[in-house]
Amino acid sequence: MGKTNEKCLFSKTLTKTDINNKFSVKSKSLPSFPPFGAQTYAQDFNAEDEEGKKWLFRLIIRKGKHKKPVISAGWRSFVRQKKLKIDDKVLFFKEQNEAEIATGGKYKIKVQKSVKVFKAIIGYVPCMG
Repeated sequence: MGKTNEKCLFSKTLTKTDINNKFSVKSKSLPSFPPFGAQTYAQDFNAEDEEGKKWLFRLIIRKGKHKKPVISAGWRSFVRQKKLKIDDKVLFFKEQNEAEIATGGKYKIKVQKSVKVFKAIIGYVPCMG
């Protein structure tokens, strides 16, 4: 197997909307996700977590100039299972080795739980579970 290259697409500190509804994706990261067809506004993709579990997510964009991407389907299940809360961080990565260049590689998702003292965030720890 060839050399693996892992690139961080973006990280985000979770908001109330991210926890309770859908996950807003940074627009500048959109080209790193699977391409949308001419009349396609939703795209499914898998992301693997730190434990090797694969999650199926749906990335949706708006019609028109301002795409405003969000991850909807699959997201709430991920939030519940990982027990995510406001101020936790989610990081998306794209991993690609030489054999995966033609297929575009695979996505990884990592969680960092916020550590708070008197409601102030003092750091983050990896989430396992």
